[in-house]
Amino acid sequence: MPTDSGETVGKNRDHASSDVLASLKSSGKSKNKSRPPNLFFDIHNTMKNTLDEEKSDFQMVEFSDSIESANDSSSLYRGYQMGRPSLVRKGGKYRIAYKGISSKGKHYLQDLYQTCIDLKWRWVIAIVFVVFFISYLLFAILWFLMSVIHGDLTHIDDPNWTPCIYKLKNFADALQFSIETQTTIGFGVIYPNPSCIASIPLMYLQATIGFLLETILMGFVLVKLAKSKHRRNTLLFSNTACICKEDGELVMQIRLGDMRQSHLIDTSVYGIFIRDKVSKEGTRYPLFQHHLDIQAHGMDDRVFLIWPLVLSHTINEDSPFWEMRPEEILHANNYEVVVIFEGIIESTGEICQARTSYTSKDIIWGRTFANMVEFDDEHGKWRANFKLFEELVPCPIPKCSGKEMHILKKALESQTQIASRKDEESKPYFRKISSFNKSQDSSMTDLENAPERNKSSTALVEK
Repeated sequence: MPTDSGETVGKNRDHASSDVLASLKSSGKSKNKSRPPNLFFDIHNTMKNTLDEEKSDFQMVEFSDSIESANDSSSLYRGYQMGRPSLVRKGGKYRIAYKGISSKGKHYLQDLYQTCIDLKWRWVIAIVFVVFFISYLLFAILWFLMSVIHGDLTHIDDPNWTPCIYKLKNFADALQFSIETQTTIGFGVIYPNPSCIASIPLMYLQATIGFLLETILMGFVLVKLAKSKHRRNTLLFSNTACICKEDGELVMQIRLGDMRQSHLIDTSVYGIFIRDKVSKEGTRYPLFQHHLDIQAHGMDDRVFLIWPLVLSHTINEDSPFWEMRPEEILHANNYEVVVIFEGIIESTGEICQARTSYTSKDIIWGRTFANMVEFDDEHGKWRANFKLFEELVPCPIPKCSGKEMHILKKALESQTQIASRKDEESKPYFRKISSFNKSQDSSMTDLENAPERNKSSTALVEK
């Protein structure tokens, strides 16, 4: 994504790139074209003579003279980040807060069910206990008032008095009776008198309300237990992202794995590049989102996740990393890559989403993920070794941006084409020389054999 000085830097880079191409064409005439040049290392001297790092915004691209030294130099460094933290945590939770919303509580109460679902577990358990206790307490008060109004408490020791609730002597007895009635665990010494007209409707009301409360609260707890977001806890993202070279292109790679045997279906993956941006009109977007195309092998954004996969983002013209050099990628503190993986849980049909983020401190240059899947001949199965999930291996690449690497690749392709054309042009000349040499050899052979032929002809004449 371009910065404020992106246009100036882009012009300087294009100008320097044209100088590189011109110098390559001129130097191609004096060099041996019989072998194709190496994609990166053979152009080192040309780049060094053409570009001046101190005077040009197009910085010198560093190359190694051999694969071994390139391996050492391309180990490079891990990025670092200071200042603001990431927008999305590694576990997928967002680091963002809202303020200035008027009547926030009213809006949340209008969506009470979803509000309760989103509550933390400590609040859920507290709500269940408090709601049931309030229900027991409320009906205990009603039962106690009914006994007081009926006069049962003034005739406790009167054997001729018929109370509405037998053996109810105080409020504690009323609370115990309320709990026994609502939970239907059965009555003990305290039990209702069916001859009391008020006891039957009140018992019916408490049993019905208690059943509704139990259904709602237990259903609410079960829904919270079955939330699909917990499925993401068994989905693993690599802690680091790597930038390496694959099929001649710079790519950023991450690894994704699933620990469960019951896999997700209809899965997809995509990325978001978040960075500060200022428009041409001066409007500032502190968290501007840019789509990041992420592919799983040759499946585009579709993911068949029955074994751990390496997801790749190609750094091409559409990538926000296109003009970013290694120093910007590893040291900048103004961007974040959010990776989102979605799928449907096979057993429940619910949508599951797992997400993570990578900042400059999580990106490693010149590394790629080690292979962790191999065939087990003994058991006849493919095995994925999760001990190697975070394992990295060196991948020698130049210290340049994707755009610079593309320019170098095009320059070397044109240099190779010039060499091949010169080889084709020189072939007829060498064929003529070869035929001439053959004719000269045959003439010399005839001259050498002439005396022998003369002797044989003289002998025939004498005979």
